[in-house]
Amino acid sequence: MAAFDVVELVGRFRQQQVLVVGDVILDCYYSGRAERISPEGPVPVVQSGRKHQYPGGAANAAANLAALGGKVRCLSVVGPDHAGRILQYELAARGIEAQLVVEQGRTTLTKLRIIADQQYVVRWDEGDRQALTPTVEAELLDRLADGFRECDAVIVADYCYGALNDRIITTISRLKQQYNRLVVVDSKNLPVYRGMAASVITPNHVEAQRALGWTVRDIDSLGRDELEALGQQLLEHVGSTWALVTLGARGSLLFEAGQPTYRVAARPVANPHVSGAGDTFTATLTLALASGAPVQVAVEVAAEAAAVVVGKADTATVSSHELLQRLARSGLMPEIAVQLAPTLARYRDAGKRIVFTNGVFDGLNSGHMAFLRAARQLGDLLIVGVNSDRGVLARRGTASTFPERERVAALAALDYVEHVVLFDELTPETIIQSVRPHIHVKGGDYRLDDLPEANAVRDVGGEIIILPLLEGQNQPYILSKWLQA
Repeated sequence: MAAFDVVELVGRFRQQQVLVVGDVILDCYYSGRAERISPEGPVPVVQSGRKHQYPGGAANAAANLAALGGKVRCLSVVGPDHAGRILQYELAARGIEAQLVVEQGRTTLTKLRIIADQQYVVRWDEGDRQALTPTVEAELLDRLADGFRECDAVIVADYCYGALNDRIITTISRLKQQYNRLVVVDSKNLPVYRGMAASVITPNHVEAQRALGWTVRDIDSLGRDELEALGQQLLEHVGSTWALVTLGARGSLLFEAGQPTYRVAARPVANPHVSGAGDTFTATLTLALASGAPVQVAVEVAAEAAAVVVGKADTATVSSHELLQRLARSGLMPEIAVQLAPTLARYRDAGKRIVFTNGVFDGLNSGHMAFLRAARQLGDLLIVGVNSDRGVLARRGTASTFPERERVAALAALDYVEHVVLFDELTPETIIQSVRPHIHVKGGDYRLDDLPEANAVRDVGGEIIILPLLEGQNQPYILSKWLQA
């Protein structure tokens, strides 16, 4: 997939079903103001302000998958306690199928962070790391088999807190081979996954060094040749198809046997908040690979997604809208028309009714969105042609307010738009001849006799429908608000 297919790629996230299995954690953030030093000891007294709780660990990976549009099932174990019930609720509220097996006597994993004046004071961890009971293990194994049968990809989020024992890991390995699923392993103990033939492993450089039995060294003391040896030995030792080793501020390196090492540049973010960013990266990488992206494209898109959440406080997620906004500014968005011919052929073979419309969409507004939603209801899928920056300049004599990448990103983020295609021509005849829509839709300010593309629509056997415009639906501020931050 070429770089200009990234918009279509993000749209395909909605088609993927992903199973997440591993250690779920409740991430808690209590923040306030430090008003004085305690007379009981040299510690600040923090006056309570806000209290927030989020899905963490494997549950955060699941939350990010759902925020990006994926269909998600999360499998883990919790205790019969308040934290376990909150996790159940938070996952369900995000549309995630939460299969959290309740084990009597277990305390749900919780990480409580106390923050004073935006500075971390302490992190308090609690929860059991005890071995699974035979009954709970058997239930997890049954649900694991069901999940593999029904999913497109699997994320193994192993924080070494006890949800994944040897038998479960062995079963994951067997099911991967049986169902030929994409399996992404994010583990702090990679040697136990040796022989699984995981699709991707995602250690940081410290975890990678430990997995190989190296004496752990600071990233700044590792030279280029040593990093290359680290990645290649890791591939051989663990047996994965790809190894993505993160290097902190130096970005990350993607290793594949027999291929040149691919460097992923770091994305600098002001005032970074790194909690959970690895889960965001893993979730986005999994969706991109499951959607058919080459691994180099997948890691670049995942890096952009992680950069979004690093700019947010607490344990955060990234939505498809935010990702497309970020991609619009990154250089990964389309600069030329997407070649849709093979995809369109599959739609026609399946009997799908293709709807097409076009425009500049310079300042996406509620009127545009109402029109596009109505157009989509006329068929099975909607393709939107967008005048490129070059085309707008030639047509109007002035540049568009918003560049083509941002206009494409805003449209592609709409659930009722399947594909967005740029074109340079003044009128859409050429693109209509390529798309061959069953229905060509225009707004109520057009008349059939005024459409220069009318003959092109008839030539491909299409029908022209003019939809009435809605009164009071033309507020031109939505795109500018959507693109802020």
